Formats: sequence, structure tokens, C-alpha cells
Amino acid sequence: MIFGSNETFAIEAMTEEGLALPSTAWGRMRVWCQGISIGDFSDEHCGLPYSHFLDLKEALPSLWLPEFEGMSALDLCNHLDRPIYGYHGDVELDDARTSEEICRDYLKYSKFSFLTNWGEMFDRDEKSFICCTPAGEVRVLNRATAPGRWLHARLPEALLAITGFLRWYEAECNRLGSPLVRTAAQ
Repeated sequence: MIFGSNETFAIEAMTEEGLALPSTAWGRMRVWCQGISIGDFSDEHCGLPYSHFLDLKEALPSLWLPEFEGMSALDLCNHLDRPIYGYHGDVELDDARTSEEICRDYLKYSKFSFLTNWGEMFDRDEKSFICCTPAGEVRVLNRATAPGRWLHARLPEALLAITGFLRWYEAECNRLGSPLVRTAAQ
């Protein structure tokens, strides 16, 4: 199933055939933005990140900080990579922050992490980030698929795709006799 448009913003997902009931909704997934996909759709029997997308749906309209204004895609990648992961590109940084500073920065910036550690299907891609400008432009950043440039989508298109995926996942859980468990995204 594809929710949204590959050329703007879409989530492509499926559950594996032959799952014995009752079963968790194991499947495959990738995300599309401006015709570029992030995720390995051939990776079978992955956990589908329902909770992460549920959290993203709520947060996306306000995923912006004034400090992002005027930053290029690469600058913003590096700006977010340091406080969340301790890296600048592929280079691990010496980190002199205190534990309190690390926790504070993680709480402030981790909400901009997108797809990274969301499931096995995204493990081969480099880190991704997402934000939404005050004008409603969703920006996706991924060094591997679109180095140094934004992938753009309008907020309504992204929310439509996310909502479609969430509803489909809920229906799949019902079909598979699996309780829908809401867990906090990490």
C-alpha cells in the first residue's frame, strides 16, 4: 500500500503474507519524498514504526526552531547530528558537555530525528532528520539519498500520508487479531 504520492510525500508499507493469526503486523516499509525513497523495502518481517509515526503526526506542524532559519540542508544536518548522536558527518566529535547538557540537548533536538532507529528497514540508510517551517514546508534531510539538499513536501501532504498509514496499520492489527499497543517512541 502507498499512502500519499511518491513524488511529494508517501509511506509505502505492507504486511508479510502468511502470518499466522493472531500476529503482530510484521512487514516492510519505506518513505518517499520528492521521488526519492528512504528505506529498504526488500527487508522482510520488520516491525512497522506505528508509535513513531503517531508521535510525528502530532509534532510535525511545530517541528521548527528559530535557530534553523537560514541554515542550508547540510548545515542543519550537522547542527542536529552533534547534539543527538555526537557526530559531524561520519566523524565522531569529542564531547565536553556534562550529562545534564547532553540530556537537555537530546530532549530539545531528538524530536527532529526521522527514521533513524525506527526499524530494520532504515538501518542501511544514513541518519535522517525532519522539520517543518512556519510556512508549512516539511523538510526531510538524509545524507545518503539526497546529500546536501532538502527533500520538500507540503505539511498537508505529509499529514495525509501519515494518517493513511496509521489507519491502515490499525486495520491490519485488527485483521491479524493483534491488540494495538501504543508505546512511547524512543
